[in-house]
Amino acid sequence: MATHHDLVPTAAKVRVGVTDTLGLQRVLTVLSGRNHAFTRLEAEEANQGRWTITVHLTASAHQLELVTLRLDRLPSVLTVDVTTPGRLAATA
Repeated sequence: MATHHDLVPTAAKVRVGVTDTLGLQRVLTVLSGRNHAFTRLEAEEANQGRWTITVHLTASAHQLELVTLRLDRLPSVLTVDVTTPGRLAATA
């Protein structure tokens, strides 16, 4: 069961590594139409046809967990990394 803390929106940075441009398209499809607001989106070719997508968004902890699970299920996704302000403070 979700706690109040899990439902409070927070800023997050999601970095996703994908194998190709089709993977890039799939990631954007998974991220669009959800109940979170994007503040920034970047996509850059990493090397050998691979792409890195960086998305800044506002979402609850529960929503971020769902996004991560959905992205991890995509066969073209190599890595998923979510950074939130709380996580940054804990590692500093």
